Order: sequence, then C-alpha cells, then structure tokens
Amino acid sequence: MVYMDYPPSWWYVTDPQHSLFFTAVSILVDIPIMMVFFFVAAYFTLPSLLRRDTKTFLKDKFIRIGAPWIVGVLLLTPPTEYLAYYSRHVPMGFLKFWATDFWGARYQQSVYWFLGILSLFFVLSALARPWLLQIPRRNSPPSWKLLAGFWGITTLAVILLGLLHVPEVWFTGWYVFVFQPWRVPLYIGYFILGIIAWLNGWFTAAGYKPRLTPWSGLWILTGALYLETRFACTRFAIIKMVHDLIHNNIPGQSPVILHAYQAVLFNTFCLCSVMAGASFFQRYVNGTGRVWQSLAATSYGVYYIHPLIIYPLALCFMGLTFPLYLKASVVTGLAFFLSWAASAFVLRKVPFLRRAF
Repeated sequence: MVYMDYPPSWWYVTDPQHSLFFTAVSILVDIPIMMVFFFVAAYFTLPSLLRRDTKTFLKDKFIRIGAPWIVGVLLLTPPTEYLAYYSRHVPMGFLKFWATDFWGARYQQSVYWFLGILSLFFVLSALARPWLLQIPRRNSPPSWKLLAGFWGITTLAVILLGLLHVPEVWFTGWYVFVFQPWRVPLYIGYFILGIIAWLNGWFTAAGYKPRLTPWSGLWILTGALYLETRFACTRFAIIKMVHDLIHNNIPGQSPVILHAYQAVLFNTFCLCSVMAGASFFQRYVNGTGRVWQSLAATSYGVYYIHPLIIYPLALCFMGLTFPLYLKASVVTGLAFFLSWAASAFVLRKVPFLRRAF
C-alpha cells in the first residue's frame, strides 16, 4: 500500500513513486487475508480446548493473544500511526500526538485489532466448550450443500448490511474492538467454518484435501472480475463526483445490484483463497526442513513486529529514486528478514516474551 495509486489518506507512509500494479495487489491481498486468519485460528481452537480445561485455556490465550493485543494497542500502534504525521511533516511531537490526536480521530489498532477480535472469539468458544466437545469428530469431505449454504448465508449477510448502509470504514468508537462492520459476518462465518473443518478432518492425511485446479481456477476468475469492478467503480465515482459538483447534485448511494455483485465476488474469492491456498501449501510448501520449521515457529512474531520495521524502512527509502519494483522488493524483503530476526532472536528468546511468541 506504500506504493499503490490512490492510497488511503491516513496510510502511514506513501512513497511518491507509485503504481496501479500495487493497487491491484493491495486490493487482492486485502480481500481474503483476514478470513484466512480467522479460519486457521478456528481450526486449532477445539484441539486446544480438548487439551486443557476452560480456565487454563483462557489463561493461555490471554498470555499468547490477549496480552500482546493490549501491549500492541497501547505501546506499538502509536509510533506506527505517528509515522503518518512524521512522513507528512505535520508539526506535532510524538508525546503530544499520543496524548491527543491518537485518542481522537487518529485512533486505530494497526494489525493488532485482529488479536482483539480473536480474543473475543476464544472467550465465546470457551463458553460454548461443553456443547462443542459433544460434537463427534469424523473424516468427512464437505458436501456441496455445506459449502453452498455457508457461502450463501455469509454473502447474503454482507448484502443485507450494504442495504442497511453499514459503512465500509473502520469502526473505532469503543476503543476496545476495532473492525470493519460490514465484514463481521465473514469474520464469524470463517471462524465457524474453521471449526467445522477440524471436526470433519479436512486437510489431514486421511481427510478431505481440496483439488488445486478447480479452486485455483475459480480463485483467478473471481479475483479478476472483482478487480475489474473495483477499478470500474473508481472511474465511475470520479466521473460522477465531477458531474455532481458541476450540477450541484447530492451524491447518491451505490446501486444495490452493484453492491450485491461485488459481495458475491468478494466472498467467492475469500472461499477460494482458503481452499486453493490450503491445497497449494499442502502440495508444495509443507516441508520439515530447518527453513520451514523456523518460518512456522516465528510466523506469529513476524506478524506482530513487522509494522515497527516495514514502515520506517519505507520512510527511509522514500528519498531514493530507483526502479519502483526494485525498491518495493528491497523494502519488503529486508523488512521480512528483519522481522524474522526480531521474532527468532528477541521475541522467542527473551524470558518474559517467549511464552507468548
């Protein structure tokens, strides 16, 4: 997003070199990534509940998820968010920013919002523990009725929220939970689907393994169609805004049929990302070598620490003019390496941190 055309006005760092290519990449990555995270987290929730009682489960989840969420929001998000001021030369010191604007219009939780919502889902799972543990586990592939029902219910929920004019912007009004309201049905739906997947033995040696070709083909098709509608809507919105300004019209809402069409493509792309991604990684990436073991062990730490590394790096490279794709590759690669190193040699080594990471 640092290098995309038309970045959000609040984004931490925006480089003067930019490209429509990175706009497309940002849109496509943004669609499924959090739904994949909720699905994966849910897949391992019941095994975790089975290994311990409710009190121990909640204690462990607080140490691993809840406490890092709180620390991330209070200590790590403010300097990340302050980069939006610093990179734009806004005349305000960090301490004043933290005491004033951060708790006002600039409040957010960076990547740590996910840990807050996940903590809530873990609490709800713990409360439902007696019922969840009564559900028998079996190796059963998903029927088309299950997948169609899941897709239909979650897609319809998103469409209904659109009809109710639920905003697409981030909700921060409670200071505790930060989320995009229109995506809430998808957060819940993919978490439930992850639980269903574990109960039915999906992705196990003897269980269901999605076929790569059909899922990836549908993934490419829906991604391309969704991308086309987003770019078409952007062009239409600019033309309409100019027309409304010339003729003093009041801007109207997006057509209902367009919103429904985008919701269908959005959720289809999400579901295909889960299935095609699982198939691809099981087939080509699932290894036991030292590199893969290290990446697996440090992945949570990389997620947690990377905002403190990648945006300052992008800021340092802003003044350097050389081919954009090379610059983006260097910044991303270097940020990943440094985040991995911080996770491997700090978060997983320091005594009071390694229990969480």
